[in-house]
Amino acid sequence: MTPVLTQFPLSRWPLLMAGGSLLLLLGAWGFQYIGHYDPCALCYDQRHIHMAVIALGLAFGGLMIARPGLARFAPFMIFAVAAVLIFSAGFSAWHAGIEYKWWDGPETCTASGGSVSVSDVLAALDGQRPVVLCDEAAWTLLGISMAGYNALISAAMAGLSIAVGIRGLKS
Repeated sequence: MTPVLTQFPLSRWPLLMAGGSLLLLLGAWGFQYIGHYDPCALCYDQRHIHMAVIALGLAFGGLMIARPGLARFAPFMIFAVAAVLIFSAGFSAWHAGIEYKWWDGPETCTASGGSVSVSDVLAALDGQRPVVLCDEAAWTLLGISMAGYNALISAAMAGLSIAVGIRGLKS
């Protein structure tokens, strides 16, 4: 195991993963409110998944701090957080695939769907809210969109969580 994986007590890893998801959310909010990159419907869904990771991580971490005897269940709690992170990685990769036109997205938020309502267009024209399509990447770096980076980071966090959980089962 790498030194990073042995640095923290096993019972604190859910809190670390919650912190990682919080950092991702803060980054997304920064892009939205500072960079003015408005999120699409699938972006909001990705944020909700990270909010679930934060809730699970805080609940499991707080539980193990309040009841140290529950630390024996830490690997299983870590695996539960990892499962949500795997879902996050898959969902984000699906969204990135929609942005790269590898497959079709939901008709409710893509250019081909045609289901943008007149009230949405009028609201956008009045400056009340933008119409953001899910199949257009608002920002890319090195050809990877925000959804792509979310998929990569979520997958890395899930892999790290699984490695830590396995280490906990062995000890």
